[in-house]
Amino acid sequence: MAIRVIAVAAPELPEGKIGTGVLSSDDPASLFNACRYAAFLAENDIGFWGESNWASPRKERRETFLLMHSLKENLPIFEKLLEKIQPNLLLIGAMSLCLPGAVACAKKAKKMFGDEICVVLGGRHANETIYPTQEGTIKHHFGSPLRLMAEERIDRVFDLVVSGEGEYIIASIGEIVGGLDQRKISPAEISNHLQEISQTSGKWIVGWVDDIKEIHVVEGRSSQFDRNYLPSPVEMFGVSSTFDVFPGSLTAHVFSDSSSGCVYDCIFCSERRSVTGPLIQLDTAADRLFRQLKSTTNVIQQDSPSFKASAFVEDSTILAGSNNALNRLARLLTEEKLDLRFGGQLTIDQILSKVEIIKNLKFVGFDYLFVGMETLEPKSVGGMSKDTKFSEDSWLRRTEKVLEILNSLEIQCGLSLLFGLGENHDSRIRLLFQIKKWRENYGIPNPIGLNWAVQHPLRGNDGGTGYKYIEWGIPSGPWIEMFRDFGEASVLYPLANQKPPILKEVQEIADFYHELPEIKKRATINQKKGEVL
Repeated sequence: MAIRVIAVAAPELPEGKIGTGVLSSDDPASLFNACRYAAFLAENDIGFWGESNWASPRKERRETFLLMHSLKENLPIFEKLLEKIQPNLLLIGAMSLCLPGAVACAKKAKKMFGDEICVVLGGRHANETIYPTQEGTIKHHFGSPLRLMAEERIDRVFDLVVSGEGEYIIASIGEIVGGLDQRKISPAEISNHLQEISQTSGKWIVGWVDDIKEIHVVEGRSSQFDRNYLPSPVEMFGVSSTFDVFPGSLTAHVFSDSSSGCVYDCIFCSERRSVTGPLIQLDTAADRLFRQLKSTTNVIQQDSPSFKASAFVEDSTILAGSNNALNRLARLLTEEKLDLRFGGQLTIDQILSKVEIIKNLKFVGFDYLFVGMETLEPKSVGGMSKDTKFSEDSWLRRTEKVLEILNSLEIQCGLSLLFGLGENHDSRIRLLFQIKKWRENYGIPNPIGLNWAVQHPLRGNDGGTGYKYIEWGIPSGPWIEMFRDFGEASVLYPLANQKPPILKEVQEIADFYHELPEIKKRATINQKKGEVL
């Protein structure tokens, strides 16, 4: 085979098993998105990708992907995958907290295969640490993997680092690898060909470090590509995840491809608009999302007919909360009724302003919403961009109104909590008591996602912290167990001007979380009397 490829989502922890409370998936959705065009080429026998191990049924293709959680537990699985496939191309995706894990995985691959493998690092960490400036130069944050290799702070184990839109440039890198002498796939050999692919679609930067520790980059010169022609990641890689909120179903991750982040600009968020960029092709976003929902029903019916189909829309807020786009999606789903349940994310204020739209979506399968609350009082943590109706009612009361509305519509609701924004510990406990009360009254929110705020590089908008991210965010020891049921969390990388978490306080939160009452039969709202029955 010209291309033998493995794609891995790097681990964020040095050790420890994932907790039962963590909202996680078996599918590395971001990697699927980045690799979907290469898979499309393979499936359609185009170029060197047509001579790759991805030129196979999607069930076999997805077996070349690995979503890692902790290095100690998952490294043996990674080693077996390397031994089985003998790859000449390793794609690693990493968030900032996963950089030590990405280095460890790359080091293992280089130890096994040396210059016979090209190791490519991409993902959000690369996006946020290697970026163009307004003056047209390329900036390297303190945590840039290229800068870290050049300064010898990490081993030179990444042959290439990709920042930006990966769909087409990953396919082009594969074509280069496929055409090289398979006994020598060094950065120097690859770099000889990179200028040839500068017209590859998308906004991207590819960089490498040479033998004298000098950084080189090639920047994409092509215009923005049309997202309407991107293949569905579900069609390319299938579905294996199950979400508890959709029992008896396999749950796909689907996207409208209308943004790399959020329409809002909350200062603590890694998906803030000022970092991830503006909306893209919103006018056709509903059609793209509908096609991915439709492909979900078809793929699950074909591959796993004993399961029902469900999907979670991974947009930061579904279709950026656009009324026109949401209404368009409802119309498309009404015209072609899919045997599918789905959910996604909207903000508190978006829900309050879109009740009729949500009702229409409910009729076509929409029955789960995930919202972020973060705090009892946004002003106490410096405010939030998404807190748009602060003059109309309190954040607490608006959240409760949302729960009342969703309960009356029989729409399930999950809630994401984010601590470490500057709130005091008493407010955290009061918030948990409030959630306990809501669960007793309404049967929601469920599930509850716990997170502790992490400072991301954010293309230099990191409050001057200048973290390098070369150490594990949660070190081995008692902190691993303490944060076991949290999603994203860190001890070493608190938000700018915030103190690290305190073990005793996190312990109290974890204990309270485990003592939350079991969800009983859903309460219903008598809307005429306003009584809980």
